[in-house]
Amino acid sequence: MASAGSAANAEAAAKFWSNFQHQKQQIKQMASRNQDISQRLRNLDTSLREALIYLPPYDQKQLTRDLDELRALLHKTSVDSSLMVSNGKSKAGFRFKSAVTRPAEPLMSPPAAAIPEANTRDCVADTKDTSYSFAGITGAWVIAELHGTSQTDCELRDITDSIIDLRPISHSLRALNCHRLQNTLVICGPFAGSATVRDTKHSTLILGVRQFRLENSNTVDVFVYCTSHPIIENSSAVRFAPLPTSLVSEMVLGELEKSGLGGLENCFDKVDDFNWLKRMASPNWSLLNTQVDCRTGKDAWLLVNQGSRPLDQALEQLLPNEKTNI
Repeated sequence: MASAGSAANAEAAAKFWSNFQHQKQQIKQMASRNQDISQRLRNLDTSLREALIYLPPYDQKQLTRDLDELRALLHKTSVDSSLMVSNGKSKAGFRFKSAVTRPAEPLMSPPAAAIPEANTRDCVADTKDTSYSFAGITGAWVIAELHGTSQTDCELRDITDSIIDLRPISHSLRALNCHRLQNTLVICGPFAGSATVRDTKHSTLILGVRQFRLENSNTVDVFVYCTSHPIIENSSAVRFAPLPTSLVSEMVLGELEKSGLGGLENCFDKVDDFNWLKRMASPNWSLLNTQVDCRTGKDAWLLVNQGSRPLDQALEQLLPNEKTNI
């Protein structure tokens, strides 16, 4: 006989599934009318991550695919709208708007040549709901600027050979979504939300979250404070470690407390691989040997605080490489 807890979970999962499908159909209809649906889609994404604690694994995969389908639809409509505008035709579309979040240099000083102006044109903040989007960046050292104080989301996509520092806005985040990062370092302070990373290669992530998920990625090092089991799917050569001690300052400890993560177990080493159901350890992920990894030294992460070296040298030292493959 099923327990009362499992019955309640099944009922909650069925209810969420029904509501999710209803929202999905409504979003599709809104997209067909070319309305702005980005905020509603982000809200749906957030609600799905909150429901992961009781959704069955199959439902998690299916609903995640549904979200990807909606994101693709949103992206296609945005591109179509942009093409019509570039052709001199006016057509309403949905896209992130408003003020530019420019690469700043108060903490680090890479050469000007390392931050071409063209690489920052898609770094924007949507002041309508104060969401953040950084896209189409190559060879830049970007520090996010805070716009507003309400809880919101941040998206990183199509970023290569760059450092993205989200610490100035981390306390205002509820979700971080990353797509198609390569040779990139992302550093983010703790926040009581979720982080999802997809289609990412040869990158390093530093963050503190409630939930972490990595999909369709390889050669990624994750320094994380995560209060639930990190999840990987269709990924390989992934390595996990706790936050570097040189970055865990009194300020970071205070931010952990304020975000509600302080005092909770860091489950960085309890990774669930959705593609590995055998009892033996998954070959797709491992733990970094913090005793010998050159990036866990006292001075390694001063690079992201003092900008003591150019961008390319910082990336060479902080991204996954043969010297850190233990």
